[in-house]
Amino acid sequence: MKYSPFFSCLAALFIFQCGEPSADAAGTNAVITYRMLDDVFQPIAKIDPAKLQVWMFVASTNKSVHPSDITLTLHSASRGLISLPLGTNGQILKFPHDPELVRENPSFVANQPKGTLQLTVTIQLPLPVELTFPYRRLGDGVAEANKSIREQAGLALSWFAPKADGVVFSFSKASAGKATVEIAAAAGKKKYTADHNGQVTLKLEKPLLAENPEVKVSEKPVNIAPDLE
Repeated sequence: MKYSPFFSCLAALFIFQCGEPSADAAGTNAVITYRMLDDVFQPIAKIDPAKLQVWMFVASTNKSVHPSDITLTLHSASRGLISLPLGTNGQILKFPHDPELVRENPSFVANQPKGTLQLTVTIQLPLPVELTFPYRRLGDGVAEANKSIREQAGLALSWFAPKADGVVFSFSKASAGKATVEIAAAAGKKKYTADHNGQVTLKLEKPLLAENPEVKVSEKPVNIAPDLE
């Protein structure tokens, strides 16, 4: 099974490792241990979704396999067979945390061959409903991302973990060179235009976090993600 973080910062948040199939797992099917997924979802459960959204998706390396075709079933000696709820886009909708399952550590068995599945984690700030929103909303999302990274890295590794100091607005490719982000600061408006990739990268400024001016986007972005270094 292949693990592919969508944003590079997830390498600091979650470290994926390939596990050996358990004895009850089908020998030719892709498998992942319960504990491995639980280690990912427990930190996610602590994140404030009003400030930061983290999702995991299951997909196949075979382009002819749609995410809705994939199933993951837990083979547990104590709990029996448990299907993992997946959305039509492959998102893992709910993970069944259970201390007994953590101890047993059974395997999820996919209906796909070994080596053909990948897990993708996405992290982003909740998209605002309106085209204008307070600057501090960006700061709250970045602070929540940094808190999660520190907790996952631990005291020993916190000095080496990446840290977000800004955000990246991603607009549609059709809006490259057109979409804008404007900050109505007291000292004067600041306007940024999307680059050739349709992105605007903003470094957060402490004076603006204190002032909390209005941010205005010319159109709704595809996503707003923490920018890590």
